[in-house]
Amino acid sequence: MTMVTAQLFRARNDSADTLAEKMAAHRVTINTYSSEPLNLTVLGVSTGAALNGVDCALLRYQQDSPEEPLHVGVIQFDEIAVPLRIRLPILNLLRDYPRNMHAMLRTQNMLGHMLSTSVKCFCENHHIPIESIDLVAAQADHLPPSVLPASGAFWTSETNPALQSWTSVIAMETGTTAVTNYPKTRRPIDPPLQAPRASIDALLIQHPTKLRICLTINDLVNISIVPPSHSTLPKVFPSADCGPGTLFIDYAMRYATSNQSEHDRDGSYGARGHINNSVVDRFLQRHDYTQRMPPMNIAVEMFGQHEAQDLIDECLFLGMSDLDTVATMTRITAENVVRHYRWLLATYLPPAHKVDEIFICGPGAQNTAIVDYVEAVLPEEVITRPLDDIGIPGDAKDAVCCAQLGLETVLRCASLQHVQSEEEQRTSLPGTIVRGQRWEEMRERVVKFCDGKEFSPVSSMVVDRDGSAAVRS
Repeated sequence: MTMVTAQLFRARNDSADTLAEKMAAHRVTINTYSSEPLNLTVLGVSTGAALNGVDCALLRYQQDSPEEPLHVGVIQFDEIAVPLRIRLPILNLLRDYPRNMHAMLRTQNMLGHMLSTSVKCFCENHHIPIESIDLVAAQADHLPPSVLPASGAFWTSETNPALQSWTSVIAMETGTTAVTNYPKTRRPIDPPLQAPRASIDALLIQHPTKLRICLTINDLVNISIVPPSHSTLPKVFPSADCGPGTLFIDYAMRYATSNQSEHDRDGSYGARGHINNSVVDRFLQRHDYTQRMPPMNIAVEMFGQHEAQDLIDECLFLGMSDLDTVATMTRITAENVVRHYRWLLATYLPPAHKVDEIFICGPGAQNTAIVDYVEAVLPEEVITRPLDDIGIPGDAKDAVCCAQLGLETVLRCASLQHVQSEEEQRTSLPGTIVRGQRWEEMRERVVKFCDGKEFSPVSSMVVDRDGSAAVRS
């Protein structure tokens, strides 16, 4: 990576010795496996609706055999901040894409370059050889469908650059196999409420007897219901996108600080302001997401920069200070979470079933104004927990989901290649995979692991902490 490119992105930095110790700890486990175990290193890459950051989670996957539980350990996680001058042209192009095919092609290339640069920056900051990564699984949440790589396409790294999807750009610029657009790899689902994320949430936090909720507060809010494994309830419940999360708060912070700060991570800035409950109620009356789900391209259309500016204009008209504006936008997020939580439970859970625990994750989980409000209105018997309790950093949850879905996509496709013709591969692949330089090596390892059988979706997973299994109690 050139110095100029590296300076466009910012990230935290850990020592090389610490990272080497983590990777060595995960390698210890694999030595006890059978002769042909699964051992893959996957980098999950996820960016939210506002494109203001790229989450990168490096995971080590290990498995004795297809019948045994899949072990996963987080080696390294970091968020790469994307400057406004990088993401704003992409957001502007997204507004033009329905009327301009050239804009869509430019969006593909710019988004791919943004993600691949984030991958390189992540590896450079944490002294990770990029060739040690078997797979990059990338996802750009809530982008218009026509901007996502077409499902069923199997590209090579020699694809014409002028016609590349952003997945192809990632593979070409990193030399690593890249995959995205993987919903079909999971169990059958009925959109818009059920999503692959619900299955991954169940893998991470499902308990034999406890009914759990996974609340993810990112740019947008997502709520998943995870029933007990020993229960008569359905195995997979809705995973609902519930409207704005930190998206509005971040925009208000940029306005209030003249772009000097983009986040109110811990909620300390908004905590100094006064909440205008009338503004909160009016907004949520106009946008009732219990009746109408937000569109996938919510950041560009309904909840883009213009909608956030309308809220700020209303606050200014009412004579509210910057502190009051941020406090009010924070309460909009918190109140919307509570309303949607109650609606989901009333709609999908029988009255006799009560929630035992709520796992709160995502960047918004650090905002005490949101978390305290949610905890205040919940029944006293409901326990709130951070996702870190199971060995997954709370901010890494979306990137971990990407890595898991990407892994299953590649395992299934690679295991089928030795029995399918090239034409069958092109028409049946459930996601967009772009082969990297080490694709054939990885495919051979997967075929040996599966012993010539088709790979099934993962049904049991154990989260390892530095080589030891995390206890999910």
